[in-house]
Amino acid sequence: MSRSADRAAKNEELFRAVNRNIAALEEGFGHTQTLELICECEGVGCHDGLKIDSAAYADARSSPLRFFVLPGHEDPQIEQVVLRTPTYLVVEKVGEAAREIIDEDSGGQAEQ
Repeated sequence: MSRSADRAAKNEELFRAVNRNIAALEEGFGHTQTLELICECEGVGCHDGLKIDSAAYADARSSPLRFFVLPGHEDPQIEQVVLRTPTYLVVEKVGEAAREIIDEDSGGQAEQ
């Protein structure tokens, strides 16, 4: 993976972790209808917010390959859109990007 691709992947993972923490806090406070999260795109300078229904959030989080991004922030070279709404997209990593995530989730023990 190139240095810029590695940095982009780290950015995506960072904001996914931030969003998981936001969702957990909101659930703890009983605010479970709509979550105010951060775009999980690969843009290092992107800190744009988005609102997601908690059921859609839970559904997308069933796959480690899925991320929430704003329309226009998707990268068709490494991900496909699996859900399109007027205010956000759910994208799923494909190819090498997907293999990298699976490898990270398995602690570097993914089969070759």
